[in-house]
Amino acid sequence: MSSTTNDGSLSRSRIWKVSLLPTLLIVATLVAASIQASRLFEQSLRPDLRAKAETLAQTVALQFHRAADLGIPVNRLGAADAYLDDAAQGHEEIRYIGFASPDGHLLYASRDLKAKPASFFDKVLKAHALEEARGLARLDGDLDLVHPVVSRGRVIGQLHLGIDATYAEQRLQEIHTDVLITLFVTALVTVEVLMALMGLLVIRPLRLLRRLLELGGAGDFTRQARVRLHDEATRALASAGRLVRGLNRRHAALDERAAPELATLGERFRFGDPKAPAALEEPGTSDLRLPLFVFLFGSELSRSFWPLFVKRLYQPGPYFSESFMVALPMSLWVTAMVVCTPLAGRLLNTRSSRVAMLVGMVPAGLGLFMTGLASSLTELFFWRVVTAGGYGIVTTTALLHVARTSKQSHGARSMGVFVGASTAASVCGTAIGGILADRIGYAATFGVASALVGLAMALVLLLAPDLGPVRAREEGEPRAMAAYLGILKRGRVLLFILLAAMPARLVLTGFLFYLTPLRLHAMGFTEAAIGRLMMGYFIVTVFATPVVSLLADRHGWHRGMMLVGGGLSGLGVLLFASAGGSWQLLAAVLLVGLGQALAATPLLASIPPLFAEECAGFGLDSLLSVFRMIERVGSLVGPLLAAALLGASGFVRSTHVIGVGMLALTAGLAAYLFLRSLPPTTPTPKAP
Repeated sequence: MSSTTNDGSLSRSRIWKVSLLPTLLIVATLVAASIQASRLFEQSLRPDLRAKAETLAQTVALQFHRAADLGIPVNRLGAADAYLDDAAQGHEEIRYIGFASPDGHLLYASRDLKAKPASFFDKVLKAHALEEARGLARLDGDLDLVHPVVSRGRVIGQLHLGIDATYAEQRLQEIHTDVLITLFVTALVTVEVLMALMGLLVIRPLRLLRRLLELGGAGDFTRQARVRLHDEATRALASAGRLVRGLNRRHAALDERAAPELATLGERFRFGDPKAPAALEEPGTSDLRLPLFVFLFGSELSRSFWPLFVKRLYQPGPYFSESFMVALPMSLWVTAMVVCTPLAGRLLNTRSSRVAMLVGMVPAGLGLFMTGLASSLTELFFWRVVTAGGYGIVTTTALLHVARTSKQSHGARSMGVFVGASTAASVCGTAIGGILADRIGYAATFGVASALVGLAMALVLLLAPDLGPVRAREEGEPRAMAAYLGILKRGRVLLFILLAAMPARLVLTGFLFYLTPLRLHAMGFTEAAIGRLMMGYFIVTVFATPVVSLLADRHGWHRGMMLVGGGLSGLGVLLFASAGGSWQLLAAVLLVGLGQALAATPLLASIPPLFAEECAGFGLDSLLSVFRMIERVGSLVGPLLAAALLGASGFVRSTHVIGVGMLALTAGLAAYLFLRSLPPTTPTPKAP
């Protein structure tokens, strides 16, 4: 066992070392290109900003010019204030627009300029008198652009446009942030792809070769490894396979006259059928990592713009409000996933993980493609259900595959493969999906998502081993539904799920995905800023997951980390409720992300040792399926519960309720785990 463990550790370290260098080279190249592009953009932004303001001033001045040409005095334009308000709207960099007489008396002003004190415009005129650059003056952090309005050869007034001097710096800061996010996504995708390919195309063939040589050294020539690709590692494996086939053919070619020698030979060696040798496979937790990452990457592309896409198809009706119709696809998604979750375990038992993955990916890819072409909410909801059903089969299959192929001592680290791939895909999909939707539109972005699912299917066929069904249902073994009902009747299992899994999903969907965007929008954050701040949750989860997995397995801290994670999540929610600045809000989101990583990563790995009796009686598959179904019910209840609390008590109180509730449930989980750790009491025998 120790040698295997050490070998796995060495393999992971080699993969990291090999993946790190090309990742650094790619990121360094992109950094150099980004710096150069940022400099060029910065040099052109400020001149373009002034050119845009001058163009707007010319457009506004044209209306005053026409009025003067018609003989209307400029001091008798009754609707001029409203016109300036309309002209200023839609331009984030324009603070105000005003029209003054040639002698400097302010005649008309937009709403923002009217709100300023009367002495403000006097300061504007003095600033223009002192400014060396004609037509542009700086005042209180703003730039005031003056544009003369001429009619019939004489100046009839002057337009004043207030330009936000910090606008350029804000846009540059946002661009730099987007560049950093893009670099992070690039590095993340590179590491995921390289690690998966190294594990599947190099480490796995070498392990199979080592296993084949060990079997040959023990006199077993009944198996040979299947070779799918033709690189250096697989060619060495193919050579060993040819040697085994040659030995089997020579053994089969011996005639009956050598029967005594064959009997002696059979005592020392074992040979197989040269025409149909037994396959040598070594399933691992990382077999499905790359296909799973690509599949989830495509599925997450619509996360950042999904509500906007649904609103585009909404038609007002007498029965359902817009907010309800926008939230309905989330409920349908979770419902379809819960319904299709048992199908994954059944496919895994009767077919194989490869078949189960393909069965789920086909409807998911088709659903994503048709969602982009939907012309009504009815079509959208139908294809959303189809997509969610395939998504549920794929994710549950990957989860069960990891649980079955992981070693008991590496449970959390193995589950970290699943959690890490899904979290990395969430980061990449959320970031890239918004960019694609802005550049090529919603329908084309769903087309890209469907193409990524198709790529994931090709990777499953190319890389995933065909291990066959895990096991057939034995006579007398309970069916899936009977096993689920039997597990639900076990109060200790249900209580653990309600205390450990449900709160984490309630916080994720109710607080992070529902309340957080609403709160940030009410505080004046733009949609881009909301997306960048929420991405901090996924980023901290990506970095924390492998560390948490390693520490939990090495030191046996599974239960302790679950409790610490629940406490940090609750504290993060409470901090968010009282935060007022961007950095405090970001710190709260990061704290929630760290808490979720601590709680979720060792959670699944702690189920087999906690419920060994249930695993033996009903099977690990049934137990994990019930766990995932109830967990997804929490995802369904989260937004509805948060919406009810928000409507009844407002944001601050509803957030306090969620945070305090999370802390209370974590305390209940601590009491539950403490009672489970106590040794069973035995009755004291009576004295004779």
